[in-house]
Amino acid sequence: MVACTGSGCRRGGAELPRQTPDSLFLGRQEELSRMTSRLEAAARGAPQVVLVDGPAGIGKTSLARRFLSDAAAECCVAKASGEELEMELAYGLVAQLAPQLPDVPEGLREPALGTPGGAAARDPIAVGALLLDALGQAQSRAPVVVLIDDVHWADTPSLHALTFALRRLRRDRLLAVLLTRDAHDPRLPHGLHRILHDETTMKLTLEGLALPDIVALQAALGPSALPRWAIARLREHTHGNPLHTKALLQQAPADVLSGHAVLPAPRRYERLVSARLARCGAAARDLVEAASVLGVTCSLHQAAQVGEVPDPLGALTEAMTYDLLEEAPADAVPRLAFPHPLLRAAVYRGLRPAERSRLHHRAAACSEDRYGGLQHRVHAAVAPDGELTDELIRFAAEQAEKGAWAAAAASAIAAAGLSPEAGLRERWLVRAVEYRLLAGDVSQAAELEQTVRDMAPDAEQQYVLGHLALTTGRLEEARRRLAACWESCDADTGAETLRKAAEQMAWLCLIQGDAPNIVKWARLGLDLPRGSRSSFLPDSLAIGLAISGRYEEGIRSLAHLPLSGPRQTPGQLDGLLARGMLQLWNGQLPEARRDLREAFAAHRGGGLPYAALVALGFLTDTEYRSGLWDEAVAHGTQAVSLAEDTDQISILAVVHAFTAFPLAGRGDYEDAEAHARAAMQHARTLADVNDGAFAATALALVHTARGDDERTVAELSPFLSEEIAHRSGLEEVGIVAWRPLLSEALTRLGRTDEALDVLIPYESGATARRRWLEQATAARCRGLLEEAYGHREAADQAFRNGLRLCAQGTTCWEEALLHLSYGTFLRRTGKRRKAVAELEAAHTNFLRLRATPYLERCTRELAACGRVTARPGGVRHAGLTAQELTVARLARRGMSNREIARELVLSIKTIEYHLGNAYAKLGISSRMGLIAKLDEEG
Repeated sequence: MVACTGSGCRRGGAELPRQTPDSLFLGRQEELSRMTSRLEAAARGAPQVVLVDGPAGIGKTSLARRFLSDAAAECCVAKASGEELEMELAYGLVAQLAPQLPDVPEGLREPALGTPGGAAARDPIAVGALLLDALGQAQSRAPVVVLIDDVHWADTPSLHALTFALRRLRRDRLLAVLLTRDAHDPRLPHGLHRILHDETTMKLTLEGLALPDIVALQAALGPSALPRWAIARLREHTHGNPLHTKALLQQAPADVLSGHAVLPAPRRYERLVSARLARCGAAARDLVEAASVLGVTCSLHQAAQVGEVPDPLGALTEAMTYDLLEEAPADAVPRLAFPHPLLRAAVYRGLRPAERSRLHHRAAACSEDRYGGLQHRVHAAVAPDGELTDELIRFAAEQAEKGAWAAAAASAIAAAGLSPEAGLRERWLVRAVEYRLLAGDVSQAAELEQTVRDMAPDAEQQYVLGHLALTTGRLEEARRRLAACWESCDADTGAETLRKAAEQMAWLCLIQGDAPNIVKWARLGLDLPRGSRSSFLPDSLAIGLAISGRYEEGIRSLAHLPLSGPRQTPGQLDGLLARGMLQLWNGQLPEARRDLREAFAAHRGGGLPYAALVALGFLTDTEYRSGLWDEAVAHGTQAVSLAEDTDQISILAVVHAFTAFPLAGRGDYEDAEAHARAAMQHARTLADVNDGAFAATALALVHTARGDDERTVAELSPFLSEEIAHRSGLEEVGIVAWRPLLSEALTRLGRTDEALDVLIPYESGATARRRWLEQATAARCRGLLEEAYGHREAADQAFRNGLRLCAQGTTCWEEALLHLSYGTFLRRTGKRRKAVAELEAAHTNFLRLRATPYLERCTRELAACGRVTARPGGVRHAGLTAQELTVARLARRGMSNREIARELVLSIKTIEYHLGNAYAKLGISSRMGLIAKLDEEG
């Protein structure tokens, strides 16, 4: 297959000459057929991803063009391409896609999108949500095809945003076609790797042209036919690479191709392009060479300015006749493009060094974009340049202040390369690593690790290496490096470096549950002058104090926070996440939900990305404990997805575990166990005992719901070991509920003395902290234990104490468990009338929550009391899935489909699908019916 298509170049309605041949496409029929079948599936509402990979020149772009012109001709098409010179241009790829989509949200229309300022400083999740919205709107007209060429050269923020959008397609009429040289390129985000290598993604690895295709290609190019043996030799020589094969057929004389002389090597493609360029007139040559320094595509006016071409249209026409340039799609000002990135690279590499430098200087002078001008000056430089270095340093600092980390990193690296001072070179290379980490480009930061290691050690170098080690899960190295940062500080060490090192060390200690050192490092950091960016130090201090048993002191440390209101400054935001977590642990569930919702929204909008996801995870736990399981499932699933999309490895264990909690309660064992196992795997990777406790608790909840007490005991008993170094997070009541689960399981197995030993520390802690929810849980476990001992009066008193505590608090899951346990106890002691009242209360709650395993137990107990249960008529939405009910509730509040999609970060088509299912199950046909079918809470 080879495509030599050239769009007619238009100006004022006149069509300029086309390339010759006008259209040539050979082979690849099987690939086209498979892509067409995927498009048909997408058109039916099953979103698809197609990966096309293969070496440069193998025909990926030509295949995609033919597919778009044939099968996708009636679709809404949005195309974009990565560009080697624009890899550091944040959201450059998204900026290419946005104008091609109808009804684009305001945030994607910004002129700043794709430049270092403005939108470039935004969170990829926010940009991805806007892209998801735009893609959803576009499907109302026709199926959508998104084509991304040269994915390996795309800017990282765009790739994160694209990954975010693609992972949230459920019932969308969308086909994404991704073209890359290497699908395993480590530079690609982990989330995108998961999409590319998912079993549902269709992978097409292109190989060279078959012999019949090259015969047809040679016949089309003419003029004289070559012997079949010569064509076979050519195929063997080029491995069937279409670009190299076509170039040799066009450029090499027939006697060379059909003779016995050694054929020109494919690596001499640059010389073949150079020969074609030499045939052009001076103006066309100047235009092509100027365009090569501007990228694969640029405006005709800009290329003419750089190349000083007086008649750009005439020059473009001539360049097109030699297949050197083609007209690119444009709304107003004409644009040009190279037919293939390799052709542009060949022209660019063929420039004499002096001419290349001169053209970059011209491009810098003509650039209206400060960042672009600086980049051209960098490419034009021939020696260290102190003045340019200073400009790059200023620009990097400005971008860092805005949070435009990708642009800051690119400028820092350029400054390091051009600085005449060795110390300055090292300093800005070190900062470039930090900026890449903050941009989410972990693999690119790691590429510079060895270079930074080889530098003379100082405080800033140790901090950055420690930050990198912590991000990649090397906790002991992170501890060593961050401690060395403090030990090696001197008068030249900036307070900001030490503050950031303390913040990372506090986070490391938090991961490991080392409460005293969490407090120590948080205080060391907070004693330093405050920086301009949000910091996790106030959160770390409050959490460290709380898990040390100093809850009130932790709350007092957050007294600077307003109760509510805007969260636009660090003073209004820093510590809000911790306040929500502390309120959760203290049983203040409504207050915890409020703070955690606000913390998620504020950190996602401009604070700390990892803090946003921690907030969403603990919001899931809060909703689970509150008996709001539909919300818990929705938020937990969202938290896992966001953490995976943004490579936040250190919090995946927690969010997976919390997501498993309500799923286990509902009897969705397969999904619950998958989340719990994933949590355990991540906890082991980080060697984090606290994350391990959350993961083990998630698995224990699955076993408990199944009634498998032996496996619950096996899962949780290891946490009794005295060999665990940091037990504060394990033993502080309200954080992770492993002790009550273990005590209950031991009691049911008849191991009552062991159960008592497990329960007493938990019971004492709950009483000492006056935490009503934990006291209620302890009372239920005490009731089960006293019943097992045969102490009926003590058991009855314990159950009633637990219910009394729940009545004084807020609605919670624990209250339903208490009603079931007390009702079961009363039935066993012959008090059936009282038992029925308790069991019916439990039954109503279990039915509302769709807690199937517990509902079945409750139903059996009621039957033993002589009561046949029926589903209450008021609960008419019990057949809805969690997602359907969540969507229906939001629709009932008057939100449009688009507003619901933005709220849940899903596509509009997915919302339409869930709402349609809800209508069908509820027997209604419009939003008005939701008012009658769903009560205010349901």
